[in-house]
Amino acid sequence: MGKDFPRIGVFDSGIGGLTVLKECFSLAPEAEYFYLGDNARAPYGNREEGEICDFVREALDAFGKIGVDAAVLACNTATAVCIDRMRREFPFPIIGTEPAVLPAAKECKRALILATVRTAQSGRLRRLVQRCPSCRFTVLPCPDLAGEIERAVGEGKGVGRSVHFPSAGDERFEGVVLGCTHYVFFRDEIAAFYGCKTYDGNRGVAVRLVNRLNLGTADHRETRFETQNQNICFEKNLKEMAKGRVHFLGNAKEYNESIFFSNICFNYF
Repeated sequence: MGKDFPRIGVFDSGIGGLTVLKECFSLAPEAEYFYLGDNARAPYGNREEGEICDFVREALDAFGKIGVDAAVLACNTATAVCIDRMRREFPFPIIGTEPAVLPAAKECKRALILATVRTAQSGRLRRLVQRCPSCRFTVLPCPDLAGEIERAVGEGKGVGRSVHFPSAGDERFEGVVLGCTHYVFFRDEIAAFYGCKTYDGNRGVAVRLVNRLNLGTADHRETRFETQNQNICFEKNLKEMAKGRVHFLGNAKEYNESIFFSNICFNYF
């Protein structure tokens, strides 16, 4: 593997970050990607902050040895807990993943935020919500949802059999913010369950990454975003390109690769 293209490391506690990886590669396929999933210790949402920081530091150390030009924390929990600290410790740019609070607030008066316990408790999320006084947000911590989705996707089980979305009582919302990248795998089911549109931060991550590394032109970037999920041929070509540009690291590399190149990611996200 030469260094003919910008190198980008993408890290998540498990498979959730594959949804971010797909968005980033769709927008910037000229880069070379290295995905590291910490599946054995997933999910992170109920872990102590010190543990999470240690795990993230291990991953970023691995990316540093590869010589990445940037890293993506494709995990809302990791971003909420330690991205500021990691940015001080590592010399390369680190792009975080945050709940899509701002996009939801532009379209909704009342919205629900589903998040891991750590993300729900974080000051980072609280500050995001405070920036949007025109929308009333209800934050619902989900201690088990990420783990259930991680297992369900791996076992190929349907949502009704293995994943249980938390009840919001009698409240009605205009949108649901998916505050964990794992939740994106079940975005359609979540939208149906709560009866409203879902919002995730994956597109925003890809845009920030491309802008940070100055990949492509502005017009080309927007064209890719607008057409990527509407053109089957584009998806097939993209998948073939990814086989030479996306590499997987860690003990779960074969597993994560199989999920990424399956129809779960391609022709869906």
